[in-house]
Amino acid sequence: MLLRNVLKLARAYGAFTAGQAAYVLEIPLQKAVETLERMVSNGLLSAVDIAGVRFYYRDPVEAAEAILGSVDLSALPYEERTKLSRL
Repeated sequence: MLLRNVLKLARAYGAFTAGQAAYVLEIPLQKAVETLERMVSNGLLSAVDIAGVRFYYRDPVEAAEAILGSVDLSALPYEERTKLSRL
């Protein structure tokens, strides 16, 4: 049941953190981290660390859209803005 709910979460959010998963799934944070990392190890999810925050996802395009959609490009330094605008 938890596996199915995590996969639904990945589909709904595109990319999410362990904290978001714990909140939405109403489970302790440590259990969310353990479950998500096991899913990454088994190839059911992928993960990427961005600025010290670990994001979990299934589809890299949806994940990129979700993550980049949450970034205020005008607040980034010119070099980073340029790199992101090329994606």
